[in-house]
Amino acid sequence: MGSYTVPSTIRRIVIIGAGPTGIAFAKFLLAEKTFDQIDIFEQRTRVGGVWNWSEPRLSKHIPIPQTDPRYGQQQGLMCYAEKPFSEDDPLFPSHERVLEYLDEYAGGIKHLISFQHQVEDIRRENEAWSLRVRDLETGNASGRHFDAIVVANGHYTVPNVPAIDGLKAWEQAYPGSVIHSKAYRRPEDYLDKKVLVVGNKASGLDISYQIAQKAQKPVLMSARSPSALSAGTPPDWRRDIEEVVEFLPPAQHNRAVRCRSGHIEEGIDAVVFCTGYFYSLPMLSNIQPPLVTDGLRIRGLFKDLFHIQHPSLVLPVINTMVLPFSLAENQAAVVARVWAGRLELPSKDVMRRWEADTIEANGPGKYFHLKRFPDDVAQLNELYDWAKSANAVHGLENDGEGKLGSRRSREMVWIRSQFASIKSAFNAKGEQRKSIRELSELGFDYEDWLRTSTEEDRQMFTTALC
Repeated sequence: MGSYTVPSTIRRIVIIGAGPTGIAFAKFLLAEKTFDQIDIFEQRTRVGGVWNWSEPRLSKHIPIPQTDPRYGQQQGLMCYAEKPFSEDDPLFPSHERVLEYLDEYAGGIKHLISFQHQVEDIRRENEAWSLRVRDLETGNASGRHFDAIVVANGHYTVPNVPAIDGLKAWEQAYPGSVIHSKAYRRPEDYLDKKVLVVGNKASGLDISYQIAQKAQKPVLMSARSPSALSAGTPPDWRRDIEEVVEFLPPAQHNRAVRCRSGHIEEGIDAVVFCTGYFYSLPMLSNIQPPLVTDGLRIRGLFKDLFHIQHPSLVLPVINTMVLPFSLAENQAAVVARVWAGRLELPSKDVMRRWEADTIEANGPGKYFHLKRFPDDVAQLNELYDWAKSANAVHGLENDGEGKLGSRRSREMVWIRSQFASIKSAFNAKGEQRKSIRELSELGFDYEDWLRTSTEEDRQMFTTALC
């Protein structure tokens, strides 16, 4: 069906957001040595995105999510290809260390960043992108024009709190007792309280562990199904319960909820919903057809990245259950090469067929962008190979191939497969966690596993394209 070549007129590029994704894209675009202008607009005062922790001012409902994600990812899985964490860093670096790491990584591109600048509107005009940008220090807004846009300001904007029977009346009876993880700040807020955490993905597991250090034990965790990130029997500090289907009337019950089986749990002081977010792109509301309708996915994209109608617009790292730093790098490597004319996209018909096939496989809703293991690793390796297939250009690094991200080895795939068990073992160490540097200190050894693994165990390597 042919291919689609992005116009060679791409010379001015804007990156919206200086979080982990935005700064990675800046590095890969610079490495192509072909673009005349690369600007970054960041509404905060420093790099870091979701890792840039801040206190709430007027309320707990702030425009940028903060879940204090310390100890979120094992360092070998989360680092950028060109910058491993230090040997002195713990196996799961702290929130503060990750923020420092991002600041170090961004050292060479900070001159491109306009801090405290918010992009309010994006329109397609005269074969270019027209932006309205507001300087948050002065309050002044101005128009800017670019040939291509990287929307890297994240998608943790509109919290998703499910419509559970009785929830509204319950929260009104006990004001301030129910929050979304977006508003969570510190475990001290839950001192000696009986706490229910709804949701068992990454934020739910991390927040429940933090709260358990101060709250009544065990912390209750409710979910529809077992977590892929939590292995084995729940630790002593947590008790898993079935899906909560009703918040019971305060007039008849003592701060109680009912589970799907009929079990009633009473005396709950606080509830934290770790139930994810809706996709929201208000700055792109003038793009037609709309990219977001019900908030469950972003429409009209190829490979969860390129806008099919206008491939000079990309929306990276929108997938869930992924390794975001590595995904940002490998997507940036592909985008930089496409925009530089070293890679071609397939025809728009083929790109639309990819979206239709993904809807058929995953459904049109919240699972569209989901990448469960080992599909998340397969995505990384596919992107790496795609970038590596680009035409070489004299003067670029890697003998003309250009800047590359990372390809996951079999050992790294195995580590990813063991993540839930590794995280559980790490958390069980308590304060000793800070001194743990190697997986072997937690009893994990790839070579030992390989010697006893079966062909079925190793099937994940084939699925992960390694």
